[in-house]
Amino acid sequence: MTTADLQAQLGFTHFCVITNLEGVSEAQALQEPKPSGNPVNYVLGHIVAYRSHIAKILDVAFPWKDAQIAIYDESWSKIDKTKLFTLEKLKSDEEHTHAILKAGIENFDIDWDDLWPQRKDGSMQSYGRRVQFFLQHEAYHAGQLGMLRRALGLPGKI
Repeated sequence: MTTADLQAQLGFTHFCVITNLEGVSEAQALQEPKPSGNPVNYVLGHIVAYRSHIAKILDVAFPWKDAQIAIYDESWSKIDKTKLFTLEKLKSDEEHTHAILKAGIENFDIDWDDLWPQRKDGSMQSYGRRVQFFLQHEAYHAGQLGMLRRALGLPGKI
């Protein structure tokens, strides 16, 4: 695991996210796919919210407060829809948090193979492996955005 590996993975998922959001309107971002599933707004908010975990590992400040993270940390069926952020805010926050994580990865001064001891279950995992886990989670959801754009009737972008 290297800084370059993690930077490449973060950059690729960022590319997928912004490309898959091209042409999606605010109204479309709130449409639930049929027969069921999470809308674009939720998936993008979930990506941004989960970046807080990477920020914690990197020991960098994250712009969302716990209450904001909690909105998109809940399942879609349980979310108070009046608290959702606009698509434009989410896109802006995706760009901002991408820059924060990119700098955090670049400036990380601990060996990626050193153990990060702060897992809830008490097990140990390397800093690099832990960051990679959350980046893979993000990549999964970036792919969902591609499927959601097709469900909205928009052409594929990637």
